[in-house]
Amino acid sequence: MVDATINMVVKRLAPIIEQRVRDEVNLLLNSRNEAASLASKLKRIQQLLEAAERKGVTDPQVKAWLEKIEDVAYEMDDVLDEWEMRIHEHETEGSEDVSDFWEKVSSFIQSLCLCFQDVIKRRRIALKIKQLNGRLESIAKENDDEFKFLPNLSEEIDQESQRFNRVLATSFVDESKIKGRVDDKNILLSKLLSESEKGNGIQIISIVGTGGLGKTTLAQLVFNDFRVKTHFEQSIWICVSNPFNEIRIAKAILESLNQTSPNLTEFQTLLQCIETTVSGKRFLLVLDDVWEHDEHKWKPLKICLSKGAPDSRILVTTRNRSVAKMMGTVNNHLLRPLSDSECFVVLSQKAFEENKENHNTLEPIGRKIAKKCNGLPLAAETLGSLLQFKDTVQEWNNVLNSEIWQLEVAEVDIFPHLYLSYNELRPAVKRCFSYCAIFPKDSKIKVDTLIRMWMAQGFLSGESAAKMELKGQEYVKDLATRSFFQGITVGDLTRQVLSCKMHDIIHDFAPFLTKSELFSVDITDDIGITAKEASCPNARHLNWKDHGMASSPVLICSVEKLRSFLCENYLPPHVLSTLKCVRLLNLSHCELRELPPEMGNLIHLRYLDLSYNYIREFPRTLCGLYYLQTLNLLGCEDLTTLPAEINKLINLRHLLVSVFSDAVYFLQGLEKLTGLRTLKYFKAGRGRNNLGCLQNLNQLEGELLIFVDNLNEESDAVEAQKAALTNKNSLTALHLQFTGEVSMDVMVALQPPPNLLKLKLEGYVGIEFHRWITMSLNNLKVVEIYRCSSLPPLGNLQFLERLHIGSIENMTYLGREFLGITGDGRAIAFPKLKRFDIFACEEWTEWEDIREEEEDVVSIMPCLMILRVSLCPNLKALPHRLLSRTPLKKLYITNSHLIIEQYNSRGGYEFLSPTCRVIVD
Repeated sequence: MVDATINMVVKRLAPIIEQRVRDEVNLLLNSRNEAASLASKLKRIQQLLEAAERKGVTDPQVKAWLEKIEDVAYEMDDVLDEWEMRIHEHETEGSEDVSDFWEKVSSFIQSLCLCFQDVIKRRRIALKIKQLNGRLESIAKENDDEFKFLPNLSEEIDQESQRFNRVLATSFVDESKIKGRVDDKNILLSKLLSESEKGNGIQIISIVGTGGLGKTTLAQLVFNDFRVKTHFEQSIWICVSNPFNEIRIAKAILESLNQTSPNLTEFQTLLQCIETTVSGKRFLLVLDDVWEHDEHKWKPLKICLSKGAPDSRILVTTRNRSVAKMMGTVNNHLLRPLSDSECFVVLSQKAFEENKENHNTLEPIGRKIAKKCNGLPLAAETLGSLLQFKDTVQEWNNVLNSEIWQLEVAEVDIFPHLYLSYNELRPAVKRCFSYCAIFPKDSKIKVDTLIRMWMAQGFLSGESAAKMELKGQEYVKDLATRSFFQGITVGDLTRQVLSCKMHDIIHDFAPFLTKSELFSVDITDDIGITAKEASCPNARHLNWKDHGMASSPVLICSVEKLRSFLCENYLPPHVLSTLKCVRLLNLSHCELRELPPEMGNLIHLRYLDLSYNYIREFPRTLCGLYYLQTLNLLGCEDLTTLPAEINKLINLRHLLVSVFSDAVYFLQGLEKLTGLRTLKYFKAGRGRNNLGCLQNLNQLEGELLIFVDNLNEESDAVEAQKAALTNKNSLTALHLQFTGEVSMDVMVALQPPPNLLKLKLEGYVGIEFHRWITMSLNNLKVVEIYRCSSLPPLGNLQFLERLHIGSIENMTYLGREFLGITGDGRAIAFPKLKRFDIFACEEWTEWEDIREEEEDVVSIMPCLMILRVSLCPNLKALPHRLLSRTPLKKLYITNSHLIIEQYNSRGGYEFLSPTCRVIVD
């Protein structure tokens, strides 16, 4: 983690050392030399960190040394913030025109005063750099005098790797001790023993799950089952582990097949022997604990094993879904956690071995402890061993009330399994993972929020600031595939991860890595703050939750060092004035009615969450927060406006304003925020926002809702043209909500970008839609049209998967024009449509069917799976021929009595497939 922090600072230093500011050359020449020297030392220390961080897990002296380095790195990061901001202020001074003579004189005097202040500020920055350089020199000397990591780097890594290496597993298992895996075993057995489809070759099956979940144990159970023993001619067990040594693995396979150790060293010769031995034989090969991502290392083995009989199987255990994919897996078995009752059985086997006489007394506590294991059998077994020699209620309650990461037994028996996965992560991803402990256990983590929080801490900085959000998604997916995240939800359109959770044991592992800098405090009564909470003087990240006890974090930590402060329910007085280094400030739900003026002094702030408060004004002083990237004002429904000075927030990337607040009508200065990525809502109308404000916001991404209010004049069309929506290529979804009269010229100018995936149109009452809807938006997957006066011909949208139509005025007939079919030749409409919902079309009476002579030349909705017709009381019939030629699985008909009566009198829906489920209400 220190490695990631140092790396962040080194990357920031490099361009600044080259920076030339015209009137500060002499003043800061020495500080540039100091900065160059500082960067050199930081790079040298970076070379030491891989060994030092591993050793620091177990060596308190090394850990203290690492903390000193991190302190300097953090302070250097703060100084660089000041330096960059001074450069920006210098470059922007005098940029405004001063026309009047006396204004020029006044401006000159003011500038002179500011110049003296400026010199003082810059000299202070230079002195800070010099002081930090001296401290780093002293810390580096400690390594030379005491630790000497660099000369023994390989040796240190080897020694500390052994501390966390797992024991190589064999195939032997005591099945009587294994609980809760009967269903998993039977599922795997059915996959291993079933016949392969002809031509499919040898199947690879992978058991995937986090460390300690029991993947190896499950593989042992099926490997030793008598049905497996009799089904396969040869059964081979290889513990692969890390690194993936092809020659060792090939020798082990051959040794298992022939029961003798091969006296061979060449990989080619070994593969030839394996190929000859397995040729035509039905075998089972278990490859336990695979970590390798490189397909080239596995491919030669895979090819020679393919000569076995078609019903042969390869069973892989791995923590990483991407490894399973690389291996060529045809069937993943995602291993589930044990239930609480199953965990208790595992725990009881050890815990009550020496405590049989106290079973009834201790069982209720034991069941609560088992729940803390969250389905992880390794944790249940480890805690059972810990409880084995504890025989009093007090001792068991001590274990129950302790965080798992604080128990020594966890450090010895549980966390080494997780550390193996953790150590495979890149330094920057390690940092991102450990930061996730700031969320409460069992939280549903919103990934876009998480990425913005990482960004605020500088974890995603690098060569391209433009791609920080993409890099964040990459890190989230990396952590998910390695089983650090679970409960993943993915967006239908973009396939981006939307939310995730952390397993409780994984959550406990993160504070184990960041014992001294990340804390979560929940004050629920007036007993006071516990000793655990009182021991965080060096905290950098604090989640403070006060349930009305009016406590203050100054009692437990050095608030001025905090880089993250998440405060819930109650904001302690005077805390904001002490937050000298804070990058992330979350004051959501704190019942604030006004913002303290000292908030404008938080110069390092990058993330500010003020959501769900009662604030009416956004102070102009906050518009001087140069580094601010995220501003969350959702739920602030009393907010009346945002000041025009918001245009000074040139680093702002995410602006979230409540759709129900008046502020969304008045977003002056928005056009200068060219780096803005998120703007959920924009209300355009005369006397409010002009559409032209969106002109330069070409980095907008995700979803945008634009309210278009009564824009029917020529000047409105000009503003709509300026908005240049077609240039906003990162938008995936656009919602245009119209009120009043909107001219066709405005509609034409609002053409969305061609890569759009979702379009929602609401309230348009023009005579017709412009053709850009069907001619330019060829990538649309979802279209929703509500309360409009007509429908465009949507059948030509080649990739449309979901269509929702509602409250279309005066629509009585749905026919060929809507389908986009012209002429009598071959035609296909809605080729990819899977779901069609149509509701509240009260005047709709007829849905045109295809004619009998067209059945072989016209294809309509050939992929339709779900049809929903609701609140269409005058519709007389469904198109029988059309629907009979679809793979329809579900038909919903609600509050449409003519259809329901007709089909009830005819005896049903015989034109549909027998597999289609009809739901009528």
